[in-house]
Formats: sequence, structure tokens, C-alpha cells
Amino acid sequence: MLGQNATHANFSVNDLAAAKTFYVSKLGFKVIRDNDHEMMLESGAGTRVNIYVKADHKAWDSTVFGIEVTNVGDAVKELSGIGVEVAKFDFTDENGIMTDPTMGEAAWFTDPAGNWICISSSAQV
Repeated sequence: MLGQNATHANFSVNDLAAAKTFYVSKLGFKVIRDNDHEMMLESGAGTRVNIYVKADHKAWDSTVFGIEVTNVGDAVKELSGIGVEVAKFDFTDENGIMTDPTMGEAAWFTDPAGNWICISSSAQV
């Protein structure tokens, strides 16, 4: 069924140039399609993200997509080193990392348009 096909995230921003700088120059995604209205990005693992410009963009109040990493602590340090601030919540530690014995670790940050991105690693079962 559909679960056997490739998937991609799809969300809007209010400034495509700022999004391109953020996702490509800071986070390291590869542009595979780019025009005045949208761009399709691809991660090294093959996941695709379609980002389109929308004049009346409103950021979601929850995660638009997640990035799986080997070590959340290392990823948080890397993000900090490139000027990306990881959010701190009541349920996170001083570095912004949530730890759950069944879900693993996770941390959240926003792109220039205010969209929430989650970095996470799965707990070993």
C-alpha cells in the first residue's frame, strides 16, 4: 500500500531565500529543485523536504518534521556552534534535551519562519 513508497515533508515559509540559507548552508541539506516559489531539499539519507513560500505563512505550533541523529547531545552542540538556538522547556534539561526511557532523546529548534524541527534518537529496546 502507500506505506511502501517514498515520503517527504511539505511546509511553508514566508522567506524562501532565508529558508534556503538556513536549510542548505547551516543544516547541510542538498537542493534538488529550486525556483521562485519552492524548493525541494534532500538529506544524505534520501529523505525529501518540499518548502514553499506563502505570503500569509503562519508557523505551526508543533513539529513540522524531524531529523534522526545518532547523538542528540552532539547535534545540540553542533547547532549551537552554528548559531541555532535549541528551545528549552519545562520537560528538557539545561541543554534543551528531553530524555524519555522509551522514546529516547529529543530536542527542538525553529527555522527562520518559526517552523518547529525536532532532532531525536530512538531509545534502545
